[in-house]
Amino acid sequence: MTRLVLDKNPEPKLDENIDDLKKTIEQNVANSVTYSDPFLKTIFFTKIIPSLKNPIIYLDLDLLYSGYVTSGIIPSTPDVTLLQPTQENWNEMFKNILQQISQVQTTIIIDSINGFYNMFYEINDVGRLVNSFIMLIIGVAKMSNSHFLFGSFVKRKEKEHFVLSDTGRQIIDAKQMTKINLNKKNAFMEISVSSKTKLNEKQTFVFKSELF
Repeated sequence: MTRLVLDKNPEPKLDENIDDLKKTIEQNVANSVTYSDPFLKTIFFTKIIPSLKNPIIYLDLDLLYSGYVTSGIIPSTPDVTLLQPTQENWNEMFKNILQQISQVQTTIIIDSINGFYNMFYEINDVGRLVNSFIMLIIGVAKMSNSHFLFGSFVKRKEKEHFVLSDTGRQIIDAKQMTKINLNKKNAFMEISVSSKTKLNEKQTFVFKSELF
């Protein structure tokens, strides 16, 4: 007699075509990427960047991505302008970014919002300041049909409610924003995507949780 054994933890079906995820990101100007493991967002950005055909401005505020590039683990890409903002160079950098995205279709990545807050920690109303920067980037990005992704390192405060992990601040939200949440399940990264423009549409993508 042949015994049929059911696998209680079957290997999930992998989404090997990154183009479907890319198309989802391009539905809206703004894309919020949330995660509780910083390594996952590095994997996510590393996988999505090669599929983007436009110039990419990568603002690395926690220096994790830059570290991998410097060590050669992540290859440098000619289309990616990797910047490391500080409070001292931000004003000039921000002016140049706005000028580019007002004229050229570009993908802007802020990695991460937590680091953005930390950069201006001395300012009393830092929340309003950071929100103003984000909203201005989104507004100008619309002029050239550019796309904006920003990562947020989060922790669960209540059921289905997340806040920034280090400060407890609310996650930035805006109309017509795609929400992307990264979770690790065994050796895989599960990417859950929902969009305010299509309230009934939710998608899930699964990739191996490794850089290459």
